[in-house]
Amino acid sequence: MNQIKTLADELRETIKKDGNSKSASKSKGLSAKREKPSSKNAIPIDPSVEKLFESMLSYDLTGKEKLLIRLDDRTVFLLKQLKIAKSIDMNKLIAYSLQYFLNQHPELIQYIKQNIKTIEL
Repeated sequence: MNQIKTLADELRETIKKDGNSKSASKSKGLSAKREKPSSKNAIPIDPSVEKLFESMLSYDLTGKEKLLIRLDDRTVFLLKQLKIAKSIDMNKLIAYSLQYFLNQHPELIQYIKQNIKTIEL
């Protein structure tokens, strides 16, 4: 299931491939400022951030329940950029983040369990 790519992922890859082949043929006419930075000039990624990306990508999104959530424009923009940069789906990132949050705060889960016991039906 993880191997199945969405149409958008396939289009992004095609655009990247086409962009790389076009930029190679046009690179003679471009100035140094317009050229894409080479991998030598790429910003190094912190190993802890790289490990975080790996754990997000390996997270298995198995849920079937769909929820409507409300996010601000800046967050949506950042999620879209992350999708393009690292191919991490928004739903996967949100599910991973929520699971991580709940694992970091088990007292919240205990509170919910205790509160449900006191509710009279």
